[in-house]
Amino acid sequence: MLNIIDIKIVCGVMNTQLYIVEVLPFFGELENEYMKKLLKIALVSVASLVLIGVAMLLIFGRDSHRTLSGSIPEQINQYLMKKDFQGSVVVVQKGSVLFEKGYGMAAPNVPNTPSTLYQIASLSKTFTAVAIMQLGEKQMLEIDGSIEKYFPEFPNADSITVGHLLSHSSGIPDYLHPDFEFDYGKSWEPEEIVNVVRDTDLLFEPGKSFQYSNSGYVMLGLIIEQVSGQSYDDYIMEHIFIPSGMHNSMFDIPEGMAVAKGHIKGKEGPVMDNSAAYAAGDILSTAEDLALFDHALRNHVLITEDTDALMAKKHASKFPYQYGYGWYTQDVMGHHAVGHSGGYPSGFRHYVARLLDEDITVIVLSNELSINSKSINRNLTSIILQKPIWIWEELL
Repeated sequence: MLNIIDIKIVCGVMNTQLYIVEVLPFFGELENEYMKKLLKIALVSVASLVLIGVAMLLIFGRDSHRTLSGSIPEQINQYLMKKDFQGSVVVVQKGSVLFEKGYGMAAPNVPNTPSTLYQIASLSKTFTAVAIMQLGEKQMLEIDGSIEKYFPEFPNADSITVGHLLSHSSGIPDYLHPDFEFDYGKSWEPEEIVNVVRDTDLLFEPGKSFQYSNSGYVMLGLIIEQVSGQSYDDYIMEHIFIPSGMHNSMFDIPEGMAVAKGHIKGKEGPVMDNSAAYAAGDILSTAEDLALFDHALRNHVLITEDTDALMAKKHASKFPYQYGYGWYTQDVMGHHAVGHSGGYPSGFRHYVARLLDEDITVIVLSNELSINSKSINRNLTSIILQKPIWIWEELL
C-alpha cells in the first residue's frame, strides 16, 4: 500500500504543500546512502571553509603597517594622514615626547594642535578617581565605606560603597541612558542629576557585576565636595592641575579663547553643556596637558605608587570589559595597560592608553565623532612597538 507523507514548506508568507510517495523500501535504502553522501560532502565543505577562514585571518587579520617607512614618528604621521585623522595626538615614551602633532581643523580658522583645548568628556573620570584616592590616602574617606553618610536618602546607599562607584559596580543606572531622555544641552546642578536615577531600581546587587554609570561619578564629585569642603572644580585645580603643571586645563572657557568644536561627519555637532556631565566629564584640557597628568602619575606626584597600582587593578568586570578605579584595565598587545575613552554626542571621541610596563602613553583626542579614536590609539601602539596588530586587538 502506498504511504503519502504530507510536508509543509514555509517560504515567506506562503505555505506550499508537497506530497511524497513512498514506493518501495529499496528507495528508502537508496535515500539513506544518498543522505550519508550529502552529510560527508557537507562536513568536508564546512572543514574547507574553516581552513580557508583561518588562512584568510592569518593573511589579512592583522596589520604589520609594512607600507609605512622611515622613523617611528614618520610612520605615525603617515598612518594618521592615511586615516584622514582630525584632532591631536601626543605619544610619550620613557618620560620623553616621542610624537606630537595636530591634524585638521578645531574650528573655523583654528587648526588642531597639541595645545588645542577640548572637552575631554569621560577622560575626566580618571581625575575624579585620583581625587577620591587622594582623600582616601589622607584618611578623609574610606574606599570600602558605604555612601550612606553622603547620600542618606538614596535607596540602597548602605550597600553601595565608594569603591563600587569608582569601579562602575554599584548597579546604579546611567542617567544618560535613553530611557531617561536626559537633556544634555541645558545647565544642570549635580544634585538634579542624581535625582534623575534616585527612584530607579538597581541593575544588579552592588559589587556583583559591571555597568558603566555616569551617575556614580557625579556622586563621587559630590563626595569630594562634602569631604574636602571645596567645590569639585577648585579641588581638581588645586590638587591635580597645579601639581601636574597643567596650566591649560580648566572647567570654564574664558571669553575669546579658541576651543575645538565637536563635529559629526564634518558638520558642527549640537552644543553640550559641561554641567550636564559634572565630575563624570566636565574637564577641558589639551593633549599636552594630559601628557603632564600622565607624567605626574608615573612619578607619584599625585598619589603613591601603591595607590596607583590599586587604581590599575581589576575591581569589576563583565565580558569584554574590566575596570579598576577610574581606568579600564587591559592587556594591550601583551602588555599590562590601563586606558579610558571619552566622547560627547556633540562630536568628540578620545582615547588614552598607558602601557605600564613599557612606559608608553598614547593620547588621541578627536573633534570628529566618526573617527574611531580607540582603533587609532591601538594602531599607533602597534607602530611604536613595531609589532603587528590583530583586528580584535583594535577593539579590546
